[in-house]
Amino acid sequence: MGLERPADGADLRQRPVEAADDGSDSVPDFHVRAGVQPARGRRFPAHDRAADRVLRAAALLRAGPARGLREVIAVFLVPHTHWDREWYRPFQSFRMSLVDVVDEVLDELERDERLRFTLDGQLATVDDYLEIRPEAESRIRALVESGRLAIGPWQTLVDEFLVDGETIARNLETGLARAAELGGTMRVGYLPDMFGHVAQMPQILRSEGIGTAVVWRGVPSAVGFHRFVWESPDGSSVVAEYLPGGYGNAAHVQETDALEQRYRPWFGSDAILGMVGTDHMPLVHDLPSDAGIGTLAEYLADVGEDGLTTWRGEMRSAARANLLPGVVSARIDLKAACSRAERWLERYAEPLQTLYGDDEPEPFLREAWKRMFQNAAHDSICGCSADEVSAQVLVRYAEAEQIARELTQRALRPIAEQVPYGAIAIVNPSPWERTDLVELELVMPEEWEAVALELPDGTQLPTQELRRQDPILWEQKLLGAAVPEAVARRLHGREFFGRYVNGYRIEDGRAVLDVGDDPDPEWHDVDRMMEDLTVETADGTWDLRVVAQPKRTVVAAVPAPPLGWTAVRPARVSETVPEPCPEPTPVPRLVRGKDFGDSYNYAPPEDDELVDTPVAERRETLEDGPLRRVDVVHRAYVWDGREVETQTRLEQRAHEPFLRVRIDFDNPCDDQRVRVHVPLRDPAETSLAEGQFAIVERGREPEGGYGEVALATYPASAFVAAGGVTVLLEHVTEYELLDEELALTVLRSSGLISRNDNRYREDPAGPSLPIPDAQLHGPWTFSFAYLPSIDDVLGNAEAFRLPFLTAAGRGDAELTARAGPSIEGHGVVLTSLRPGRTRLVNESPHSVDATFANRKLRFEPWQIQTTTHD
Repeated sequence: MGLERPADGADLRQRPVEAADDGSDSVPDFHVRAGVQPARGRRFPAHDRAADRVLRAAALLRAGPARGLREVIAVFLVPHTHWDREWYRPFQSFRMSLVDVVDEVLDELERDERLRFTLDGQLATVDDYLEIRPEAESRIRALVESGRLAIGPWQTLVDEFLVDGETIARNLETGLARAAELGGTMRVGYLPDMFGHVAQMPQILRSEGIGTAVVWRGVPSAVGFHRFVWESPDGSSVVAEYLPGGYGNAAHVQETDALEQRYRPWFGSDAILGMVGTDHMPLVHDLPSDAGIGTLAEYLADVGEDGLTTWRGEMRSAARANLLPGVVSARIDLKAACSRAERWLERYAEPLQTLYGDDEPEPFLREAWKRMFQNAAHDSICGCSADEVSAQVLVRYAEAEQIARELTQRALRPIAEQVPYGAIAIVNPSPWERTDLVELELVMPEEWEAVALELPDGTQLPTQELRRQDPILWEQKLLGAAVPEAVARRLHGREFFGRYVNGYRIEDGRAVLDVGDDPDPEWHDVDRMMEDLTVETADGTWDLRVVAQPKRTVVAAVPAPPLGWTAVRPARVSETVPEPCPEPTPVPRLVRGKDFGDSYNYAPPEDDELVDTPVAERRETLEDGPLRRVDVVHRAYVWDGREVETQTRLEQRAHEPFLRVRIDFDNPCDDQRVRVHVPLRDPAETSLAEGQFAIVERGREPEGGYGEVALATYPASAFVAAGGVTVLLEHVTEYELLDEELALTVLRSSGLISRNDNRYREDPAGPSLPIPDAQLHGPWTFSFAYLPSIDDVLGNAEAFRLPFLTAAGRGDAELTARAGPSIEGHGVVLTSLRPGRTRLVNESPHSVDATFANRKLRFEPWQIQTTTHD
């Protein structure tokens, strides 16, 4: 589909009354800092006792926690802790502290029936605790069922911009299910410390029956009251509770008067919400006796939307609190690993197992998703943690990807059995027919001059030959007795030199072992082969050879049906001389500058000197064929006195409207930001970026206002478009729209979690601990694609990110093809297809009548639909 401007980020209704700024600040904890900005609504001076009595009389009625009595209160306190599972200390270290905290909380809740406690809105804290204290499960269930211990609704508190929408939705789904097992969930969209909020979060919450949310960072200045309506692009809305002062605004409360003085302007005649707790904080004792004590669900019970300001779309403002936008480009290796694992899980393993697999994948999928949820926690995926934490994050992503890849390979086996031996199945992961360039190793006679690929209908597809393989893999002259010994040392089952022994010949002083790709041919007996080698080569000198079938590596543009496969096999054709691909252009420029910031905020030095001119440059052509041309531009730059060589690989495929680009270099430098600048066709003041179930429009002037330099750098997931061009992305990438270019962050190197003297941020965002691994020394690769238009960006983004799969035929059937379920509907995309459920999203501002698997569906603009199936 072509891109159209979505209705997003619009402040639709404003409250007419605005009170003056009271000038107060927040509790000075890491992650818990916010200036109290102007509030709208009725305001009473805290020292005015008559006004104070009016306030108390007009305050919200709340259920008395101890006896269920209703009482009039002016301050409502929510005891809680905010638990980063891992951050500046690793998970196992923090978990020991968690066990101490929860031990005390359970004891106190059982001792004091008036007490309530909120366990950070994520089930991970409960599960992590129960792994050490399994005997406490019944105690937790009893407290949850009684309403005194609030858990859920999330499995972990995700960073909303760095994982995809599917991960967010699954995280919520999993947390709700787990909370139900433990007695019930807090049905509040608890989002206390996320670094901004995605546009579709209200719709995600509403899809699970949640009508309220609690937010802090990212709230724009247009919101001037503690409560507002937050609306998704589709029109779904929740009542959002803003936390002035953050989720620890009452962490050190001793009396309610202090909260009255600081926060009354935000709450008007409503009860002040005080959050008693902060990062890794134990239970606070001796709370003020004149305050109500309860949970967020109790505080937000029966709230309505009447008279409230409405904000539509994402929230990435720094007007109220630090947004900490540098986490998008910190530890980019984590973002790349996340995206790979998400794609293998959501678009390969789950749909292919659902459609074609004969395994029971659910237990393995749960294990993979468990690791994805653990990593989705904001301090984990953001890369603002200790090096040992980031190392463990990478391991968990690798494990999730390993599970997904193996499930995918197992799902391909039944397909391979329907394809004849010598042919290859080409598998399309997209829900529409498309063509992709596949690279194949084909067995064929050496005398064939050229080869085509034959489709089931007899059509022949041209190929481009890349290389031919020497059929003799190993050759050695040995005395007869040494022949079986040499074979036995290298033979592992049937595996021999990376292939499988499929036959042998012993004749005229030569022992030849034939190897191929079939791991289990019924007609070959390894034991018999070893016996024959031992007997027949006992005397004399023998020429031992390992011979593979003659193979050629070719590429071909193969069409395949939606979520299905087609079989192809090599066919002999006459040599032809087709037209070559055009020369790949343009060559994007690399720009390198210094960064004396940290993992949270980029901050260049005042005298920063950008380096964008190479000291040497040359271009070579690696492939020049009819289906693909590959050029490499070699450039050398001087960074910090070191010469750094870069290779920019430009790949133009004949059937694709976009240019594939890969940048490689070995990074020796510290404290830097490296960006690639992509030219626009036209000047632009706004960009369109795909995010989580939506396409978001952004301008070039972000909103700042609190202790942080506002930067127009933003995250994009699958693509970003501006000025008549689109950049297709492999993973979440930081970008900035400049006058005539889009700048993509290739690499950002930083050596501190938080720098105390960061010139782009007023206060620390965490401890000033060294993280040398975040400098990302060593080999580095960054890939994207350049589309010189904004046409069919959803289809092109999918084609770039989701290559076809292949499986060698293992059956005896004829060439055939099979289609899976398909989507018809402009702008409707598939985000998951798993056992029992499919999720589709209309990523367009128009209503769409669509079909999926021959089922008619009506989509409103930006609507997410989750359907069930057998």
